[in-house]
Amino acid sequence: MGPGIPREPRVSLEDVRHLELRYSRAHPHKIDLSVEYVDGRIKVFEVDRYLIERLLEQLEDRKA
Repeated sequence: MGPGIPREPRVSLEDVRHLELRYSRAHPHKIDLSVEYVDGRIKVFEVDRYLIERLLEQLEDRKA
């Protein structure tokens, strides 16, 4: 598949029961993203703080 060609998403929010972000001042450059799937699995991903801040910025801009 070449660049610019949309592909089918591998993950769907339909498969997610609960999302939670955890931020700690002890580790200011990372955020833990906990994902609970409908089948009961739970995965925790370490996400860069910058990525989450940019996403929040975009969401705030949409409200304006």
